[in-house]
Amino acid sequence: MRRRTVLALGALALAGACGVQAPPYRRELSLAVPGPPGGCGDGVAAGFKALIEGRRWARAVRIRRETGDGGQLLARPGGPRTDLVIADPALLAACALTRDPLLVTRAVPLARLAGEWEVLVASPDSGYRTFEQFAAALLRDPGGPGVGGGADRGPEHLLLGLTARGLGADPRLLHYVAFDTRAQAVAAVLDGRIALGFGSRREVAPHVRAGRLRPLAVSSAERLPGVDAPTLSESGVRIVYADWTGLIAPPGTPGRDALLDLCRAVAGTPGWRSLCERNDWTPMWLEGDDFRQWLTVEARRTALLLNDLGLH
Repeated sequence: MRRRTVLALGALALAGACGVQAPPYRRELSLAVPGPPGGCGDGVAAGFKALIEGRRWARAVRIRRETGDGGQLLARPGGPRTDLVIADPALLAACALTRDPLLVTRAVPLARLAGEWEVLVASPDSGYRTFEQFAAALLRDPGGPGVGGGADRGPEHLLLGLTARGLGADPRLLHYVAFDTRAQAVAAVLDGRIALGFGSRREVAPHVRAGRLRPLAVSSAERLPGVDAPTLSESGVRIVYADWTGLIAPPGTPGRDALLDLCRAVAGTPGWRSLCERNDWTPMWLEGDDFRQWLTVEARRTALLLNDLGLH
């Protein structure tokens, strides 16, 4: 089996930011959430809104759903005023598809906040009992095993591509089954519509305990409590990958230091820590220029992966 080392997250900063007092904003803040509803970004946006308004660090936070892709949001010079934008793997993919993969890194980098680890699960009736069986099937016929996840070019699609590339299978031949949300993909595995799918630990753990799903591998650096499955790295793929979420501001946004202080302050509150615990998010704090450098590497990696998948 050919191995490749693919580090999708770099070194993870698992501790949150140190608490600081945010300067109060005397006006309303606008927070844009690109892409379809149902992702981790919705929970992050709602949590930020509640914590900022609860501490009176702004008069109000207005959440705005961007129906197009995030690349358009960052590229257009006009449009409604936006102070903050949710950034995630789907945003990097959207920017890559505009033929400007580094567009997101020219925005104002604020912070990577948290992420969710992915679990590859199989239906007990699928015949896949181990990751090695799945890997062997993928190498025999990359288009054979259908694997479900969220939207096309989203985190699960990218993770499947990374997995195939790490194993030495041709990513262009993969059979990826896209659903509107990752939870819908898990439901499809549960009712037998598909044999395999990716889900978060929070989404799959109850079904794993009940014997309704069989975990094959996890995308974290270490094994996850409550999910009896090896890591992808242990399984020969050499991948550490999370569906991460961060905050950036559109290019040319003034007041970067104040916005970064606001992010630090929110991430340092007990309320944010409680939100992460309730949603099974892993804190992955990375700020400012360090976040920009990480985004630059990850944006290039995403563009190359989309090309390997035949989607760029």
